[in-house]
Amino acid sequence: MAAAAEKLHLDIKVIEALESDRFAELGASVYVRGHLRRYADFVGEPGVELVNTYSARAEARPPPPDLTQIPQAERRADPRRLVTPLVGLGCALVLALAIWWVLAGSQSAAPASSGPAPSNEAASAPATSPAVPPARPAGAPNAASTSPAPSPTPVSTPAATEPASTAPREEAPPVRATRLRLELSNESWVEVYDSRGQRLFYDVAGAGSVQSIEGRPPLRVVLGNAAAVAVQVDGQPRDIPSNALDGEGARFNVSRSGNLSRAR
Repeated sequence: MAAAAEKLHLDIKVIEALESDRFAELGASVYVRGHLRRYADFVGEPGVELVNTYSARAEARPPPPDLTQIPQAERRADPRRLVTPLVGLGCALVLALAIWWVLAGSQSAAPASSGPAPSNEAASAPATSPAVPPARPAGAPNAASTSPAPSPTPVSTPAATEPASTAPREEAPPVRATRLRLELSNESWVEVYDSRGQRLFYDVAGAGSVQSIEGRPPLRVVLGNAAAVAVQVDGQPRDIPSNALDGEGARFNVSRSGNLSRAR
């Protein structure tokens, strides 16, 4: 088992899963078929028959149950949810009654007496004429003419404040989408994600197909059969880095400049 893992450049857990028919631990079916074919060639068995047997078993497997169709019991209303509104309403009523009682008591305690009425004598008294000032003797100076005029007080006007000039903000240029083109000479599993982790493609691409994908860089790409996929970025062919290969598959990133690097 260790010799097979070393020869095929696979983890020993993958060999154990193949020999124990625990195919669910190997991921998608395209990975399982690839591992079966390589392991069969290593032990000298016909790989095509093993792959066909696995495919027949996978197609005959019943679909997983739909958990959304399980009936659920109706939720009963919690009577305790009405306690808090009722308590708040009672407190508001008590507070309103207390305010009304205080205001009613203050109004009843205020005196209702008005000012004294004017007497009849004051009302019947004749109006007195204004006193006439005594005549000013000739040659007396006029006080109004000799008094100096008050000097006007200077009024200071505040200096007008100039509005602070605000420099216009420079908007960041929008990020250009990267165009990824995958040409498949054979069937391969393909996964593509953008910089926000949004899945752009997640399926088995057929032989002879061309997949054109656009997304916000950097893009993360997972291939199940890297040897069967030709990669182009923005119309330029790119080679998959050797350190990004994982057995038959590959995992790599596509930067904004279109360069490919190993995905961590």
